[in-house]
Amino acid sequence: MSHAARQLSDTLRAPLPAAFDQLTDTDLAELDRLLTQALDHHGATLDAAIGHSLDIVPRLMRPAVKKALGL
Repeated sequence: MSHAARQLSDTLRAPLPAAFDQLTDTDLAELDRLLTQALDHHGATLDAAIGHSLDIVPRLMRPAVKKALGL
């Protein structure tokens, strides 16, 4: 298994399907880059959504809600 394939497998947290053996290291590296970028964007969007959802919680209750959510 090449370094690019191992990196993509680590990003996916799963073994790669057999068909991925047909991809070049460049393709695997690009797929890993795009997947990492998508995961980062998803995380940032989720953080923003959580932050905005706290706006509807009364100010005095926010510390308790944050603690309950593990924030």
